[in-house]
Amino acid sequence: MGNLIRLIPSWTNLLIIPGILAGFTVHELAHIFVAYFLGDRSQVEHGRITLNPLRHISWFGTITFVLFGFGWAKPVRMDPRRFKRRYLGMFLVAVSGAAANLLLAGAALLLTGVLVTLVAIFSWQSPWQVLSLLLNVEPATRPNIVAWTAAFTTYSVYANLALAFFNLLPIPTFDGFTALISLVGLLKDTSDEEPAAPAKQPGVAGPGPTSDQHPRRRPADIHFDLGAEYHAAGNYADAIARYRQALVADRQYGPAYVNLGLAYLALGQRDRAIHAFRGATQFAADEKSRNEAWAQLYKLSEVSPSASQDEPSPATADDLRPSREISPWTDTSPTPNWLAFGLSSLLTLAGTGCVYIYLAIGLIRHLS
Repeated sequence: MGNLIRLIPSWTNLLIIPGILAGFTVHELAHIFVAYFLGDRSQVEHGRITLNPLRHISWFGTITFVLFGFGWAKPVRMDPRRFKRRYLGMFLVAVSGAAANLLLAGAALLLTGVLVTLVAIFSWQSPWQVLSLLLNVEPATRPNIVAWTAAFTTYSVYANLALAFFNLLPIPTFDGFTALISLVGLLKDTSDEEPAAPAKQPGVAGPGPTSDQHPRRRPADIHFDLGAEYHAAGNYADAIARYRQALVADRQYGPAYVNLGLAYLALGQRDRAIHAFRGATQFAADEKSRNEAWAQLYKLSEVSPSASQDEPSPATADDLRPSREISPWTDTSPTPNWLAFGLSSLLTLAGTGCVYIYLAIGLIRHLS
């Protein structure tokens, strides 16, 4: 009976929550930042570059971590096709999460050492006695300053070490499995490399570009780029066709909606332009496209439509003649709000410092 009672989670399991919230957030941000700087900016479009843990945690994974000591966060869906070197990019993204957890565990361990030293000096206790107090929070103990201090010190170290260890296991869906597969692919690509080609002679065709020089792109990207070229050249009919193909390949491709609306405006088809901009506000995955679409709708709301534009009509040959030149929207690359992220990081660091100072003072009073 006693053994069964030990298996029942106690309130001390809740002390791991600060550590896993910080661990999950740092873990996923490491994946996102490495993927971003390697060329995959898809997570920017989904608003994942933030310190808000609610954007990164999985509620079920968090609960299992609290109850059983293992869990998972909300996964990062990277697009390896956007990396210049696919397997190397996948490997770096996969191991970055565990590396971030190890760094955070080291930082928590350092802060624990500083706190234990300060508390030992001002409470006239041995450092080993203070550390032993934080390492042995008994299940029967009621919540007090010792328990909360342990939550931000020893429990945080354990949480991040556990996250790093479990994520590096070579099990499918874990980062360790992705790292292993990408490492095998990277080694295979290296072993299959052909020797350097001799200098090209006149009349002799040389080898074509490698896949690393020209990474594969999504069909939506290809259609959008071609549409933008037609658009810039004033060939609005072909541009519209390409933008529509991009939306067929990816319904959430925000820039295609915006440029589709601009192409319709160039042809004088105001109603169709409004319809395209509204599509961006409803279906675009990135906030930048939605904001641009709202800006275009606001501009159109200030212009009264002509009588011929009150009722939509089928497109004719005359409809495809440009009424004015409108350049395509080229500022389509999603960019994070670095200012907001930097300010939130500074506030988080300041808040963390205040929490540790409060815990140190409270523990000193408790032991004195």
